[in-house]
Amino acid sequence: MFFSSQTEVYIYREPVDMRKGHDGLAGIVESEMNLELLSGSIFLFVNKTRRLCKAIYFDGSGLVIIHKRMEVGSIMNFLAFGKVQKITVSELALILDGASLRIQKRGRKYIHGESKRRLKNKS
Repeated sequence: MFFSSQTEVYIYREPVDMRKGHDGLAGIVESEMNLELLSGSIFLFVNKTRRLCKAIYFDGSGLVIIHKRMEVGSIMNFLAFGKVQKITVSELALILDGASLRIQKRGRKYIHGESKRRLKNKS
């Protein structure tokens, strides 16, 4: 599965019940995110524990759901983001790989794996 660097990716900040399927996630995209489900954009949702996430997108012929369960670590916390945060496909790949993004006024900072643990220990 490959996405163009032009593909828009949106993160929904609030935790989502991962029992939701196509219709439930589509409802969130259209009613709570106020975005067009059939636009070709990717919409990412994370559960309360941040160990499960789902992404939904329209591939031209139907809706596709990608579901990931983190066996080690968790997906970053999105509470510092707005209710809907737009990111790049590259940033999505980093998030799904366990990295954390920190939104700063002058761009984004990426923290991954061991670096994240070192920063936590310094606090």
